[in-house]
Amino acid sequence: MILGIDFGTSFSQSATMFMDQPMLLLPPGEYGVPSAFYYDSDCGILVGQDALDAGQGYNVANLRTEIKMELGQPFQVEDRTFSPQEMVSEIYKTVIMRARQAAKTRMIDDTIERVVISVPAKFGVQQRSMRKECVENCIPGEKIRVAEIIKEPVAAALAYFNTQIENGKCILVYDLGGGTCDIALVQADKELREYYKVIDSDMLYLGGRDWDRELSSYITKELKKKSRSKIEGNAAVEEKIRRAAVAVKHQLSDPMRSMSNARIELNSRIHTVPVSREKFDEITRPLLQRSLDCLKRMYDKYAGEYRIDEIICVGGSSNMRQVEENVSALFPSCTVRIYEPEHAVVYGAAIFAEGAGVQDIAQFSYGVETHDDLVNKPNHLIIEHFIRKGDLLPASASKRFRPIRDGMRFVYFPVYETSSEERSCEKTEPDIRLIGKLQLQLPEGTGTTDVLTCSIHLNTQGLLEVVAANQRGEQVSASFELNGIEAI
Repeated sequence: MILGIDFGTSFSQSATMFMDQPMLLLPPGEYGVPSAFYYDSDCGILVGQDALDAGQGYNVANLRTEIKMELGQPFQVEDRTFSPQEMVSEIYKTVIMRARQAAKTRMIDDTIERVVISVPAKFGVQQRSMRKECVENCIPGEKIRVAEIIKEPVAAALAYFNTQIENGKCILVYDLGGGTCDIALVQADKELREYYKVIDSDMLYLGGRDWDRELSSYITKELKKKSRSKIEGNAAVEEKIRRAAVAVKHQLSDPMRSMSNARIELNSRIHTVPVSREKFDEITRPLLQRSLDCLKRMYDKYAGEYRIDEIICVGGSSNMRQVEENVSALFPSCTVRIYEPEHAVVYGAAIFAEGAGVQDIAQFSYGVETHDDLVNKPNHLIIEHFIRKGDLLPASASKRFRPIRDGMRFVYFPVYETSSEERSCEKTEPDIRLIGKLQLQLPEGTGTTDVLTCSIHLNTQGLLEVVAANQRGEQVSASFELNGIEAI
């Protein structure tokens, strides 16, 4: 069995290919595994719906959601501290075990051959590497093989192309999920060995959770007027409001509904806050506009070069009525489709796992510190990129250097991930991250006359690999050590 897995901000899912079509692997009636983690000393670790059920009232302090967007933040609860890796691994384990259970009921061999995981478009080397390790080691005593990593909007494009393929067709994917808004321009091209080509992709840290927060804020203000009670700082009530806001958002996504009521129990009384669809659209309009601006930038950048006549809206938050209405109004010459909002990404991951090819590009540039002008500006350091944003994957580059003194045994290079597309950039530019270091262990007797060649490779998974050798062809021990992920 091959698996595609989509780890979402709100829900996580898996799918496999069955009779040439992607099929969800979930027990009957289940939408997905909630991406939630809970711990207390009595229950132990709970994941998914069990975690949400346990984490109510004052137990909300023991509940962690939105883990996908908080990969750099450990969870301290009672007498335990859980790393982001531990929580993510537990959720992946639950998704895989549910997939195996569902496969058995469908008479599918539950032996996992390989897995493809989807990630947001702007996840870099650190986040990708962390996700891969979490899947590989999520089941004790078993190694899960992660064959590939695919960008979420690209996976959605594969799922859509699987329904109707037309050579040369170029689609713009708008993926509004729970935590990110991912944009990708993907073309079917039969001249390529991979057949599908990613022209560009982008991402905002913006998603359904932001809509939930705006709506929660509105409900809180109205509730305070009705109840004349203090709400801020009461975690149990704040969680009730958040869940009520989510329910209202989902109800207002129904085209037959123009009004919904948030009902919150407070001080043994049920208070009702009515929310019209007009009010919901009004208070969340700035959020939607940010996502539309990102989509418009991508469209304007390539509309003169490619014929973009379809925009595909996916991601659970694309169910909101405001999405289709506003995207259609902004692009009157395009066909706008809401396509499998909840499942397009996981379907595409399963299709990719089956062997569909994608020619993708580097989302970031990668480089090392160097002197811009050692003679005239000895203290001026820049980032010189060895792989540049937009390079086709896999991408490789080599650097040659000589040790600065005889007998050196170790050489270290700090590695930076940047959004610059130029050959080099200033260290003061925004969106620059020190992600790790290359380490070379040199053979004994290496001197200043020796020339060493370091080859750096960004593979199709978006992960860095490194090899090195001296001028005699002797292999030099080389490794790349990642830094920990910082909180967003």
